[in-house]
Amino acid sequence: MFKNNIIVTNQYGIHTRVAAMIVNKASEIKKSHGVNLYIKRTDSGEPMAISMLALISLRIQNGEFIEVSCKEESISGQIAVVELCNFISNELQQNTYPISKIDAILEQNTIANEQILENIPMGILVIDTDSNIASMNQYALDLIDAKIDEVIGKPVCEIIPTSELPSVLERREKHLGSIQHINNKVVFANRTPIVSNNKILGALAVFQDMSDLIGMRELNEKFLKILAASHDLICFVDEQRKISYVNPAYEKQLLSNPSEILGKDLYDISKDGLRMKVFESKIPIENVFHSKNDVDIITTVEPLFTDNIFRGVISISKAAYEIKDIAKQLEQSEEELNYYKAELKRHTSLTGNFGDIIGSGSSLRDALLIADKAAATTSTVLIRGESGTGKELVAKAIHNNSSRKDKPFVRVNCAAIPENLLESELFGYEKGAFTGALKSKPGKFNIAHEGTIFLDEIGDMPKAMQVKLLRVLQEREFESVGGISTQKVDVRIIAATNRDLETMLKTGEFREDLYYRLNVITITLPPLNKRKGDISLLVEHFIKKLSKTLGKEILSIDRVALSYLEDYHWPGNVRELENIIERAINMCEGKTISVKDLPMFITNIKSKEKALINFNESEELMKLEDYEKEIITLALQKYKSFNKAGQALGITHRTVALKCKKYGIVTNN
Repeated sequence: MFKNNIIVTNQYGIHTRVAAMIVNKASEIKKSHGVNLYIKRTDSGEPMAISMLALISLRIQNGEFIEVSCKEESISGQIAVVELCNFISNELQQNTYPISKIDAILEQNTIANEQILENIPMGILVIDTDSNIASMNQYALDLIDAKIDEVIGKPVCEIIPTSELPSVLERREKHLGSIQHINNKVVFANRTPIVSNNKILGALAVFQDMSDLIGMRELNEKFLKILAASHDLICFVDEQRKISYVNPAYEKQLLSNPSEILGKDLYDISKDGLRMKVFESKIPIENVFHSKNDVDIITTVEPLFTDNIFRGVISISKAAYEIKDIAKQLEQSEEELNYYKAELKRHTSLTGNFGDIIGSGSSLRDALLIADKAAATTSTVLIRGESGTGKELVAKAIHNNSSRKDKPFVRVNCAAIPENLLESELFGYEKGAFTGALKSKPGKFNIAHEGTIFLDEIGDMPKAMQVKLLRVLQEREFESVGGISTQKVDVRIIAATNRDLETMLKTGEFREDLYYRLNVITITLPPLNKRKGDISLLVEHFIKKLSKTLGKEILSIDRVALSYLEDYHWPGNVRELENIIERAINMCEGKTISVKDLPMFITNIKSKEKALINFNESEELMKLEDYEKEIITLALQKYKSFNKAGQALGITHRTVALKCKKYGIVTNN
């Protein structure tokens, strides 16, 4: 490349007429030497082929330095450069007469045109025959956020990758009403070649930011926000088969630099790809799994039409790992939903309020007073008592009266879950963590997040699991089985046991550090045999509750049957009492539960071989007639006739009939 620098000494600079003279001289030199000449300011810009567009756009003034160059290294190239420099420096200066009226008119016209182009509310972009930028007005510069010195002489596709002006220049055809993406803005563009005497001088683009159109700004901003915020990978290809837009997610996942593909022909980027197939066939392709730049993605490609005119294609893809993450979240949600469904279906009498706990004994009231105070805190609670004393009911009441009442209450029976499954049940597991783990599953601690977890039979927890539970109590964190990340959890723990933990500490079955972590607030529930005064209240409660459930109209229990219940030692506590009442309701043939409806191990009638009538020593004896009435009634209920009842009692059937009349015994005879 050969170049030479000269200073412009023309009083009025290179104005329109002078520019025309330089262009004419450059044309003569090209014919003589076969060399293309270029010009630029020495302090900025890129060399441009000498043309009216180039010289006018440079706006070279008197006293400024310019560079004249050619790309050839030949002697003829050097001669051509020197010849034009001499012409500008010497021959132009020899014309000393003042600017003619024609020059003034041309100059005024040029200034007027420049002011019009600068102030028109549209972008104006002009390129020369080499597709270099010859002119841009301020609107266009603002659109690309650049200055004039940064763009003049640069290849247009380097500044605006989506430009179609080189295509207009090559094909000599207009583009009217095109949609173009420039610097993440959607513009409406018209393009046309600049032709004079059938000779191409360059190309012109006029465009307008669609957000500037009335009523379009807000819509355009929302559209761009949606595209920018979307996690989907979005790409537009225009009707010229050029890639016109990719959103930030596409850039992040698949590109190191948007210029890699923006403005490029789709055929050159991916000639066998899905977008190319849709571009050619105009038929959509949906949900195809494939790899692109080592990223597994699922893609849908759709053709775009406006008024039945093909406008290009759009591809929407999603990274496969994101879909897997979504699927994992759905699986976890499904597991939680299934858990809650199971809990709703679970038959339980636990209403979860302290007022629903039946009993008036002082030992029970003292326990409930502590429980009520525990509900106002988030401290760990340990509930102790024999099986069936209502530990779960108290735990539920504490939760329902706490600040966590609107969050989950999750029950775990530590004794009912096999030791090898307890960890995965409590903390969950990841897909593939063990044989059969076909998908990830959240644990009970995940489900109970921000709520309460009730660990029943904590004394039966294996010692290895006690260590992991201690970590949750201390650090509020854990790892799922097969997981590599630590999960934080906010859970209140209520534990319960019927075992002697103090003895287990001595034998090493229970960890001492876990014991003290659990034993913050202790509630001890008394067994039923220590609260005999509550039995009648509990029996009345269970009769009302279970009669409705079983669909039987049972109103009460007679005094004799109740006395048997009060004398029984109740190893199964309240749970056993509820089961006995349920059995009695099923056995009862009338509306009142009697002794015959109770199981033999409670009434124990056969064990008292010589006693015809059983009663407590503390009770007052009834009159003889009362015993006679009860005996005849029982005989009739069993034998169903006066004759058979009389034979069993050793009296005539007539006597039986008279006794029934006397005592008002109603029979079906």
